[in-house]
Amino acid sequence: MTSLLRSWDVGTARIPERRAGLVIDLAQLPLRPLLTLLARPRWQGTENLPTAGPAIACGNHLSAFDPFGYGHLLQASGIAPRFLAKETLFRIPVLGALLRSARQIPVRRGTSRSADALTDARAALERGELIMIFPEGTYTRDPALWPMRSRLGAARLALETGAPLLPIAAWGGRALWPVGSPLPRPRPGRRVQMLVGEPFTAVQEEGETVQQAALRVTEELMAAIAALLGQLRGQEPPSVLHDGRRDAHRPEIGAPRRGYRAWRQSS
Repeated sequence: MTSLLRSWDVGTARIPERRAGLVIDLAQLPLRPLLTLLARPRWQGTENLPTAGPAIACGNHLSAFDPFGYGHLLQASGIAPRFLAKETLFRIPVLGALLRSARQIPVRRGTSRSADALTDARAALERGELIMIFPEGTYTRDPALWPMRSRLGAARLALETGAPLLPIAAWGGRALWPVGSPLPRPRPGRRVQMLVGEPFTAVQEEGETVQQAALRVTEELMAAIAALLGQLRGQEPPSVLHDGRRDAHRPEIGAPRRGYRAWRQSS
């Protein structure tokens, strides 16, 4: 009974640092049954989700379904979902207000306030919260849908705060909600699987600069996520992850470039 109350965030079943707040508590009433019906989720490794204390959960990013899928996993496990999300989402009427009320954290890329997201994330960790980050910063562009090499923000936060990194892998969300589709496309047999790995602490090794430590920890994090994804897919992940910085089309930084049509077709 206690775990059920914690899952739905009823009364004082959760510690304050894991409470979701009114917006999420109300939104889950229609969303959780709908997500269960659409995705038929299968979660493994949920015992690795920390019930208390700060943590930085990091997952691979395949489609627009991911915030719903990871959010469902966290909320059902008794943890308030706190995402670092693109600032453009906060500009959308109604949605932006809801995101702010739910204490989600805007990421303002390419602006003088781009560091604000790390400041806000650091404050959340100091309060003992769990935050959720997509380290790649965008949907993967790896042709085989493995994770890409990622940004250093999660590793920097872990090194600065001592909060453990928690790798999570998801598979099936892209088939359920293809890139470019305005809505999910459920079909019989489609389901979303998630595997939560063991948390680990990032430590700057002797002789390393902060930048070198962040690079190494980021590689370790993405290798862990790729290994978890390999377990879900029953395949061996690549030894070297795709470097999205070399792609002709990088939608996360601005207008389409050469190769845009080929990228969309491969999605």
